[in-house]
Formats: sequence, structure tokens, C-alpha cells
Amino acid sequence: MISLFRTEAHARLPAGVLAGVLAGALLLPAAALAGSADVENHMGSAVAAQLNGDFDGASASFEAALKAAKDFNPGDPRLGDIFHGLAVAKRSAGKLKDAEPYFKLALLVREQGLGRMHLDVAATLTELAEYHRMRGQSSEAVDAAKRSLSIRETVLGTEHMAVAASQGQLANIFMDGGDYQSAVGHAERSLDLMERALNPDHPSVAQAIDRLAKAYRFTGRYGEAEALLQRALEIREKASGRYSLGVVPSLDSLAALYLDQNRLGEAAAYLEEALAFRAEPPGAPLPEVAESLDSLAGVYRAQGRFDEARKLFGESLALRRKAFGDAHPGVAVSLDQLSRLSHQEGRLQEAESLLQQALEIRERALGDGHPDLVQNLESYAALLRETGRSNDALRLEARARAIRTSQEARRPAW
Repeated sequence: MISLFRTEAHARLPAGVLAGVLAGALLLPAAALAGSADVENHMGSAVAAQLNGDFDGASASFEAALKAAKDFNPGDPRLGDIFHGLAVAKRSAGKLKDAEPYFKLALLVREQGLGRMHLDVAATLTELAEYHRMRGQSSEAVDAAKRSLSIRETVLGTEHMAVAASQGQLANIFMDGGDYQSAVGHAERSLDLMERALNPDHPSVAQAIDRLAKAYRFTGRYGEAEALLQRALEIREKASGRYSLGVVPSLDSLAALYLDQNRLGEAAAYLEEALAFRAEPPGAPLPEVAESLDSLAGVYRAQGRFDEARKLFGESLALRRKAFGDAHPGVAVSLDQLSRLSHQEGRLQEAESLLQQALEIRERALGDGHPDLVQNLESYAALLRETGRSNDALRLEARARAIRTSQEARRPAW
């Protein structure tokens, strides 16, 4: 019998949910699986909510499924499915601290019930790696992603599409950690597998091309990156037409490349086109529209078009609040952008207020030691120094240094 009650993760489960899990853990394997229909209905509602971007609604439905599963045998694979889904929903809603215990439970249930080399274990490890990446925990993210890759290579073979996806995830993790050479290697392997498994003009190949181009961009290989991105754009144009939402990822990537080279006019043109495509369809995903608004506003700010930039940053902030609520880390991103603009315009009191709001959101959502706090703290400290509050600035700088030191100690030996 699986000993769910022996994991430390249970200590942070919501009241009522833990009782249901423990009650199920104490049942004999032959116990009747009461409530199966309710569980399936709740699971279906959760998946539908996730597809619609309603991650809080998905969490509520998964929690309802968990309560309905209180009489399940603890070896029932559906418990692993519920924990897995709940962890992903919490993570997607930006509630990273709440997601952690469910990831631990999902991994525990699946490993003990299905075996350590099962593909469902690989799926949970993949999502766990993304969770660690979002927490800035590079070493843990690499470990989880490599375990998932190993399982997939063993079970599916080294040429499978799922292996290509794992290689791509590792490339993303290494890029986030600043190890761009390792990122290039994994991105190249991912693209090679995708090209051999699919038609070279398949839209999924374009995604792998984008990833490799980004790695090349970070290593200063701008010419190679641009050639790859033009190829990806051609693939998407063939698939969906030049003037369609399908080409937006290529427009965004090309704009980012041109921004790195200070080609602001070309970057703005691509971003304006991308924003028009994203904002046009009814029900367009609000976070994606917000990203386009932020990117274009950043170009306008660099061009000195402050009024236009402020309008777009404000729209982005409103969309993120509508999509996520006021306490999501994505909202802090928009507050940061508005603060930088206010600082440039000499509106220092407004800039400070925005930085303080962003810092409070990140501290609540991500914890005191998350690397995303570093830039926030340093920007806030610089503003305090500028306004003659050196002692306050020193305290924030010390916090930023402590986080950097902690992250360096956790960084894997690449």
C-alpha cells in the first residue's frame, strides 16, 4: 500500500483535502471505489477550465475531484492524475508555493504505483522541471528534466518526439540559467529529432527553430539566428498564410533579434503587426496580448515615444489583472515596465510606488529568495539612492546580493 501520509508534502495541503487523502490511504486494497462518476465529472471540468485559461477554476475542480476520491485505493492511478493536474493548475495560476506539495504527491503516487520508469512519471517530472524553472531553481530543474529525458529515451527510444520535447525543455532551462552553449547543444538535438520525425515544413519544426535561433541570439550568432527565423516564418506562412495569427511567434522572435541589434524601426514594425494579429480575434488570450503590448511599448520607450509607451503599458497591466488577478507575478512585470518609464520621465514618486507594489507581489507569490526579486530590489535601491535614502538602499542591495549568492550556490556544475 502506498504510504501517502509519510511524505512531508502533506503538511501543506488545504484542510479537508488532507483528511480525504489519509482516509483513502487507510483503506484496504479491496475497498469499493465509491464516487468514481463524481471524480470523472470534476476531472472533466478541470481540464475544460485549463483549456480556457481558467486555472483557479481548474484548481477548484481538481480539489473537488480529490475530495470525491477519498475512498479510492491509494494505488489508484487516478490519484496521481488528480495530484498532477492540481499541481500544474496551481503553478499556471502563479501560486507556486501551493503547487509544490501536489507535485511531490503526484511523483510519489506515480512512482510507487506505476514504477520509476513509467511515462506518467516522466510527465510529472517534466512539469516539475518547469515549476523549478519558474522558481529560479536551475539545479533542480535540470535534474527533473534529465530524469524525464532518461525515462523517455529508455521507454520510447532516442528518436521519439517526446525525447525531442525533453531536449527542448533542457535548452530552455539552460538558457534561463545563462549556460547558452549547453542550451545550443540541446536545442540543436531537439530540432534534428523534430526534422527527422516530421515533415521539415511542419509548424512544430518552426517552434524548434525558434528555440535554436534564440540560443544563437544569446551567443551573438545573429546572422545564423536571423536565417533560422526567416525559415520559421516561411513555414508558418505556408501553414496559415502571411496575414494570420499563426505567424505571430516568428514576428515576435524577429523583433527580439532586431532589438538586440538596436534595429528599433524594424523591431517596431514586426511588433505592431504581431499586436494587430493577437488583438483582433474575439477571445484572444489576454496574457499573450499583454506580452505584445509590453514588447511594443518597450520599443516606443527606447525611441522616446513616452506617451505611446505609457498607454500600451497601462493596457498590458489591465489585461494581466483581468487574466490573473492583482497578486500574480505577471502583474509585477507590467508594474516594473511602468516604473522604468516613470523613472525615465522623472516621475520618481510614482516609479517608487510601482516598484514597491511589484516587490510585494513577487515576495508573496514567489518567496523571499526568488531570483526574480533581484532586479526589483536593485532597481528600488537605485531609486532610493537617487532620492537620498542611502541606508534604505543598502538594505535592499544586501538582500539582492544574498539572493544572488544563494542562487550561485544552487547552480549546477555545468
